[in-house]
Amino acid sequence: MTSPVPGALASPAARVRGEPGVALAALAVLALLLTFVVWPVVKVLAISLQGPAGMTLAHFADFFGSWRLFGILLNSLAVSAVSTVLTVAIALVLAYAVTRTDIPGKRFVSLMSLLPLISPPFLVSLAFILLFGRNGVVTRALGLSWSIYGFEGIVVSQVFTFLPPAYILLANVLGNIDTSLEEAAENLGAGALTTLRRVTLSLARPGLASAALIVFILCMTDFGNPILIGGRYNVLATEIYAQVIGMSNFAAGATMSVVLIVPCLIAYAINTYWVGSKSYVTVSAGARTALRPTAPAVRWPLFAAAMGVALFIGVIYGLIPLGSFVRLWGSDWSLSLVHYTFKSTAEGAWPIWNSVKLALVSGIVGTLVALVTAYIVERKRPPARRVIEGLALLPAALPGTVIGVGYILAFNVPPLLLTGTLWILVTSVVFWKFPVAVLAAINTLKQIDPAIEEAAVSLGASSLRTFVRVVLPLLTGTAFSIFVYFFINGMVTVSAVIFLIYPGFNLGSVAILNQVENGYPGVACALGTIILAIVIGAVLLLRALMGGERVAILKV
Repeated sequence: MTSPVPGALASPAARVRGEPGVALAALAVLALLLTFVVWPVVKVLAISLQGPAGMTLAHFADFFGSWRLFGILLNSLAVSAVSTVLTVAIALVLAYAVTRTDIPGKRFVSLMSLLPLISPPFLVSLAFILLFGRNGVVTRALGLSWSIYGFEGIVVSQVFTFLPPAYILLANVLGNIDTSLEEAAENLGAGALTTLRRVTLSLARPGLASAALIVFILCMTDFGNPILIGGRYNVLATEIYAQVIGMSNFAAGATMSVVLIVPCLIAYAINTYWVGSKSYVTVSAGARTALRPTAPAVRWPLFAAAMGVALFIGVIYGLIPLGSFVRLWGSDWSLSLVHYTFKSTAEGAWPIWNSVKLALVSGIVGTLVALVTAYIVERKRPPARRVIEGLALLPAALPGTVIGVGYILAFNVPPLLLTGTLWILVTSVVFWKFPVAVLAAINTLKQIDPAIEEAAVSLGASSLRTFVRVVLPLLTGTAFSIFVYFFINGMVTVSAVIFLIYPGFNLGSVAILNQVENGYPGVACALGTIILAIVIGAVLLLRALMGGERVAILKV
């Protein structure tokens, strides 16, 4: 019988008092979260309620009293609802084909479904402009007077942009459903469609609800696709940008930011109610998840649908490098490297290197803060553990535009004047994407036996030494995955940082938008190709250094 480690049974407060380093680390993490998560949100709320005579709802009355602005809210709701239904439907077909059938080419389908994860969120819009824009290949070939700009363009772009998170969630849920439950339904006389509807999809309800919730929030808060391909179809995210950056109307921007959050919270409440408190347990000791033979009448139509979507995604992303080498899209199809000289902008290729700098610093800072936060929450459990954990997960509910507006309002004045520095960009990336990184580290720590750390402590090691010498080596794979996650987001994010860039420090993702708006799609494609190459190269390099599957892209 082993003796307990001294202090193991003590209260959280007693344990923290006995370890000053842990207390200081917990206070530092709490201070960071209060500063870079809570304070910007408080500033947005305060500005939206601020009037000449004090706190007032006048700005909200002006918003809902304007038919134009209220129509923009309806536009956002309409495009988000349609995009969500289509995205979840396509993701369901792909996930079912990959996890529940024996169709050929499943690895290719899965890879293509995840490809948009590592690209700027509006490259899909750029590809659709090359295909169906006013000077697009298909538009000119068929002599169409119609172009893709507007509602239709936003919807199709959002569908393929936000397909990965929906696919990941549904593939995980469908892949864990016990096949014996479906077999039991069929043995009782249920047909294939009845089994699919009453058994498979019923058990997948939490995944369907989560996928719909995440996609709806992503579409509702999307900035890149609407501003690039929306034309005159305005949505709230682009209107916030116009009010803050175009008109310097921070009160209107803050008010719209609060309005933008409300539908997301309502969607969360509906999601919780729809899933309910029913049990959806499908993984048990006797569960079987092996694939069953698929009837040809189902197998081949699913293969055609899944492979068709995968090939189309491949074509979409293949158009980006192709567009960077074509001299003049739609007119002169000769190949050239002229777009890589970046003559259309005085910035040259510097925005790309700025993005690399931002990505590297965000990766290092974000990984360190995420690991320390997870260790404090999961292992040390100080009295403020629940507060720290809640604040760490809060940014998951905050749109990028709200983050951007909040950071302008919060850090444009003393005592913490960050505007015009790299650090305002770094903190926006790190703390906006913080929840996924913290959850990944917490989940890994849950799989590590605490007895390993207790042995080190019993031998006289301090908490800091135990963390550095014992815990960190066990978290190496997760740490590199978190670094990759922050690095990718530093390279491709746009909705928050577009508010925060400053003269002399533009970013690659923002430069792509600028080049398209200025009529240089070839240069935009060149910038997008370089970003894709850097991100893919970084992921492959880290996987090679760490070995195989130890480095993965964290999923939302």
